[in-house]
Parts: sequence; structure tokens; C-alpha cells
Amino acid sequence: MYICICNALKDKELAAASGDARTVADVFRRCGRRPQCGKCLPDVAQMIEDARDLESGPQSIAAE
Repeated sequence: MYICICNALKDKELAAASGDARTVADVFRRCGRRPQCGKCLPDVAQMIEDARDLESGPQSIAAE
């Protein structure tokens, strides 16, 4: 599915580029593109956060 219509970037391409990215700009740089209209920026930011969550693994909650 297309996430960034302006640059014709699909979710899988952006997900691959967001693996260890720190910023949305990092993701676009890795794809060789720049954000244009900005409508996709929240979605790309969410992809970065999701990738970080996957890296950290499930958090164990200590019983009190």
C-alpha cells in the first residue's frame, strides 16, 4: 500500500528503511527521497516507533 503518494513510497519500502532510523528525515534519506506535502509524516513516524518497539521486545511487567 502506498504511504507517501508524492514520492510513490510503499509501506514495505518505508518499513525496511525505518529499521534503525531515528527521524523521519532519515527514512526518506535512505529511500533517496524528500518529504513533499507532509501528509505521510505521522505515518512514517509511527513506523519508526513500531520498529523501536519490536527491537526492544516485549516488556515484562513486575508484579507488585
